[in-house]
Amino acid sequence: MNSHQTYIAFDAYGVIDPVNSNLHTFRQLEVLQRDYPQRFRFLNTQEIDFSALYNDMVVSTLKTKFVAKLSQADNLLVVASPVTNVDSEILNWQISRAVNRFHLPVIVCYAGLDAVDEQTIEQYWTWLPAKIRKYIGRDSARMCHIPLTKDKLERALSAYSLRDGLFPWSSTTIF
Repeated sequence: MNSHQTYIAFDAYGVIDPVNSNLHTFRQLEVLQRDYPQRFRFLNTQEIDFSALYNDMVVSTLKTKFVAKLSQADNLLVVASPVTNVDSEILNWQISRAVNRFHLPVIVCYAGLDAVDEQTIEQYWTWLPAKIRKYIGRDSARMCHIPLTKDKLERALSAYSLRDGLFPWSSTTIF
């Protein structure tokens, strides 16, 4: 049983076609939580309205909601895929807040991969949000890298937690 609460960071703001964004992966994670509620506890799967128009007022409202959820989180899950908007202001802002303000361990999951090894980070560098690449370059955040599989996801989310004080060794830890 996983008692850790996980915040999922991804960008789908202003997305029209969810299949060509990480919103599709987010929806898959929602299904995992629904099917296995004792194993997956995602904080932000029901409360974010993605249909809102993109304007400054909506962004500030979203950021307020994001901070409230991040303050409850034990770890951060970042979705990386070929369709990740790596320069997304809102995605990189969420990652920055999670690391710098809340000191959460970060779990980077690679959608579409069945395995991750030492070459994965370099090979899939273009999938990683700009903030993640910055933290890796400086080795300034504690994060692990996993494939987006049910078993690896469950084990990593259970292993790393702010509440338990358990963190990956470095910014390039392979789990």
